[in-house]
Amino acid sequence: MKRHALSQVLAASLLLGASQLAYADWAALDSQVQIHSANPVFDRVNRVYRVTVTISNNSEQTLTGPFRLLVSEPSVALVEQSGESAEGIAYIDVEQSELAAGQSLSLDLKFALDRRRLTFNASLMNNPSDWQLVWQDEFDGAQIDTNKWGFEQNCWGGGNGEQQCYTNRDKNAFVQDGLLNIVAHQESFTGPAGPNGETDSYATLPYTSARLRTLNKGDWTYGRFEIRAKLPAGQGTWPAIWMLPSDYVYGGWAASGEIDIMEAVNLKAQSDKPGATPGELENRTHGTLHYGRVWPGNVSSGAAFELPGGLNPADDFHTYALEWQEGEIRWYVDDVHFATQRDTGWYAQYLDANGQMQTAPGSAPFNERFHLLLNLAVGGAWAGNVNEKGIDPNVFPQTMQVDYVRVYECAVNPTMGAGCETISADAELVEGHAAPDIPDPVDNLGAGPVFNLYANGLFEGLGFNSYNPEGAVQFSQVQEPGKDLVLQLDKSGSVGNLYIEYPPGLDLTHWQEYGELVFDVKLQSADAGSELLVKLDSGWPFVSDTAVPLAEIGQWQEVRLNIAELLAKGNRFAPGNYAILASILNPVVFEPTGAMSVQLDNIRYQYSLANRSEAVIFDEADHPPFVLASYVANGDVTLEQVTSSDSQYGQVKQISFNTNESVVYFQTQVDTSGTPLRLDVSGFDFIEFDLNVLADPREVRNFMLKMDCGHPCSSGDVAIDAPAIGQWTHYQIAISDLLTNPGSSLDVSRVDTPLVLFPAWGNQQGVVMQVDNVRLTGDGDDSNNPEPPPSNIVVEDELVLFADTPAYGWTLWDCCANASLTVVQDNDPGFGNVVEVNFYGPSGTVSGLQANIAHDLRPVAGGTLEFDLKLVSAPEDAGALILIKIEGQNSSYAQFALSDSLEGQAPQVGQWQHFSYDISALAAAGLDLSQIKLVMIFPEWGRALGAVYRLDNLVIRP
Repeated sequence: MKRHALSQVLAASLLLGASQLAYADWAALDSQVQIHSANPVFDRVNRVYRVTVTISNNSEQTLTGPFRLLVSEPSVALVEQSGESAEGIAYIDVEQSELAAGQSLSLDLKFALDRRRLTFNASLMNNPSDWQLVWQDEFDGAQIDTNKWGFEQNCWGGGNGEQQCYTNRDKNAFVQDGLLNIVAHQESFTGPAGPNGETDSYATLPYTSARLRTLNKGDWTYGRFEIRAKLPAGQGTWPAIWMLPSDYVYGGWAASGEIDIMEAVNLKAQSDKPGATPGELENRTHGTLHYGRVWPGNVSSGAAFELPGGLNPADDFHTYALEWQEGEIRWYVDDVHFATQRDTGWYAQYLDANGQMQTAPGSAPFNERFHLLLNLAVGGAWAGNVNEKGIDPNVFPQTMQVDYVRVYECAVNPTMGAGCETISADAELVEGHAAPDIPDPVDNLGAGPVFNLYANGLFEGLGFNSYNPEGAVQFSQVQEPGKDLVLQLDKSGSVGNLYIEYPPGLDLTHWQEYGELVFDVKLQSADAGSELLVKLDSGWPFVSDTAVPLAEIGQWQEVRLNIAELLAKGNRFAPGNYAILASILNPVVFEPTGAMSVQLDNIRYQYSLANRSEAVIFDEADHPPFVLASYVANGDVTLEQVTSSDSQYGQVKQISFNTNESVVYFQTQVDTSGTPLRLDVSGFDFIEFDLNVLADPREVRNFMLKMDCGHPCSSGDVAIDAPAIGQWTHYQIAISDLLTNPGSSLDVSRVDTPLVLFPAWGNQQGVVMQVDNVRLTGDGDDSNNPEPPPSNIVVEDELVLFADTPAYGWTLWDCCANASLTVVQDNDPGFGNVVEVNFYGPSGTVSGLQANIAHDLRPVAGGTLEFDLKLVSAPEDAGALILIKIEGQNSSYAQFALSDSLEGQAPQVGQWQHFSYDISALAAAGLDLSQIKLVMIFPEWGRALGAVYRLDNLVIRP
């Protein structure tokens, strides 16, 4: 038979037909390939004709698939075709995905057995991309399309101390010349302090910018997201192209995930990457995932990318893209695939309706709807703490420009997003984090920090039972007004008890040192002489018991039993036997010794440090509920328990710092929500420990400690003397000193972290230290124990806020790091130590004194606020007014010019002057007198440069 004749005209007509079909992007390759068919061969087994078609790439470029061979006008029916176009044209899918220049491939076509002459036309087609555009914004209009974008409006700071307010003003975001411009300006702005724009509180920040999002206007699960943008530069800039969950299926950030397509900080500032040389500029962009549990149990993983040839992302436009399919996410810059993450390295864990931690199935959290965000932040925990540190106000305004945003769907498999991958073997496979094991709540029963047995019902894994040989014991759950369900125990004779059981046995040894068995009980009736015994039971006769004094009939009371003391009492019915905490079968037994009726509720094990002269936190081992942990902003910290080389010490904690931004701390156990247990340490006077620094290469060997009570409750950082290297040094820190530390808000009644110990933040790399003998101690004199701070200080008499030194609970304060406040010696007669405030920075700031506890001035509302002030040098801006502002904890305030004082005088350079203001006038100006927190004196915002003043004798007079 004769070879078929190829028809390029027909192939062209086929291409036009295909463009109207489902495969809109399939294109003919006739000008680049040559197609040759061999003579038909009869296949006797399958009774078909086989024709081998050879396709050769005559071009000088590699052709990329997927490929299809269209077979049209066959004179005999084609057998085993892959499919048909809507025009009825048969095609064969080609398995090979690439055809290099000069390379050939062969296909076997099968035709039905027929006596007619076999002829057909063939055309090779390819479709190099199965990504179909489903959403886009080319920013070609005159303004931002609000059908696609919404504005976030707040002064929240992004949750990590960023210094910008986000607005919807044209000044901060606009479209011009086909580009979206997001502009950060240095300017003071006041707006809602909450992330969602809530108007119940406000904040003022020194920069403005914009944050756009597609929430409920563009939300996607899987696809390709492509953004062409030119990034801003300068220390303190933080542009981001990213995605957040639209539905937060697995809870708050970051349990429901975050996808950072591109982030960059401080471009063109001095690079701080390892090995960077002076003058080498920051040029990295980053692709990152955030996931895990709700903060602070979240984790992240990602990779950085550098443009080739030393290019900087701030100099020109580049295309940042992300391909997201089920179980895999890939990052690209200018079509260079540089990173991949897979669901083996991410997870979502959340609390279910029963309060139990669960691991979400499948590829969660990155299997839900997400939306896009574009923003330019200023400063914050990342940008403000790397490269040159802080914010350079001289670089602003700065702009992130976006040429387009395009979203594609994978046509091959839109549901899973798979089949359209663009993959490079050179891309980094980011390992990520596997989901941590969540112990079965039954298997981990009793672990703490609270072991609940009964509260409005029995807790999972536990059971009720009774020893009731005479039928004298009856128990049930009844409704009690104000308490929901309670446990009702009635006993009519002398033999029998009720117990809560766990037959597999519990190891409760961790409760022995600081544990308490706590419950509520109400006596309803009792025979004379009847007592209520409470027991720990490891199986008879290994039992310990104690009698509980009961209040009057009908009164609820809380009972607290020290576990160690209860254990030591042993078994009164079998003397010499004791409960074994390592194998408790019945964690509580209630046994009336005679006829009695009682109700019980809120039965639990918990920790307490009450009535102790010493509480060991670490000595040879962790003492529950205390454990050693760390927070690491970047880099890593290694925590180990090792044997000390010093024979006087045994097992010690060893901490190695491969970072400059971390803290290590001894903290109480956390509950299922990740919240540490809070304990009352007011009965102690000191925190003590031994410290041995094995290595410390730093020039400045500064060490810090603090005591925390749940952020932001803390003593604040306290400097300690650096120990000699290689020598154990003992430290005894008075808790009273932590309470009076400037800026301290420590509440000793609710401490969760008794010791935070670390080389000073920003200066830690290479330090290796060992810690031992950590404990809280008392001096034996309860009269001088630290007291919890009051929630509010009521001012009824004269209160001196500063005279030689700040008053207790008051500290020198500057909002925005553009003024220095120090206590200096003034040589003018009648003055000694005074506050000197130097406004050295060009940016706006406010400065003065801040209280760590709000003060109530209502009892002295008829009095005055007075002070002495000397203007050492006036602002460079001669027209700038010097202002006084008093602010409350609720952001209420009163503000006046100094010249509005009762004396009516303007400040004069070089002389001390007295200023006074009626407190009633402050209230009339809007100040809530019930919660004063700040007294500030400063030149007008942004006009303070060059001003220096001194302050003394700041006093509130009735």
